[in-house]
Amino acid sequence: MRRFCAPVLALLIATASLMAAELKSGLQPGDPAGVFNVRDITGPNKDKTLCYR
Repeated sequence: MRRFCAPVLALLIATASLMAAELKSGLQPGDPAGVFNVRDITGPNKDKTLCYR
């Protein structure tokens, strides 16, 4: 049983670590943000929709 469990466990750990290394969330440093529109609620542009680039 140990001859079966040890390789399977090693394979699962290796697979999990590879998958964790590939996961990237959100913008990475140096990546430009996409265009997005916001509704200004204060200041001189109050109640206007603005496009931020």
